[in-house]
Amino acid sequence: MKYCTNCGCPCKEEARFCEQCGKPLNDSNFAYNNNNNQVYSDKSRLACGLLQIFLGSFGIGRFYSGHTGMAIAQLLVSIFTFGIGSIWGLIDGILILTNKEFKDAQGRIMKD
Repeated sequence: MKYCTNCGCPCKEEARFCEQCGKPLNDSNFAYNNNNNQVYSDKSRLACGLLQIFLGSFGIGRFYSGHTGMAIAQLLVSIFTFGIGSIWGLIDGILILTNKEFKDAQGRIMKD
């Protein structure tokens, strides 16, 4: 069974549109569930972590994962501390890479 990445609704294998939200279903916007009925995100945890390590002072990794509030907070802390607060992005990136259960803003586990 496949699931819509927009709303998480279970969809038939042959479905072309999500029955709940109407979003078109193709290879890039559906995810198969694992054994725990958890839907995977279409975003990469590796990409998110690396973006956060190298551009974390701008909150880029958090923008990528959809956590815009956290990303704006990281950006503002870096600005108001004249760059010293960018250590937050570095530590956050390391935590994202080491957390196998890291979830995007929609609550889906990000793929490796």
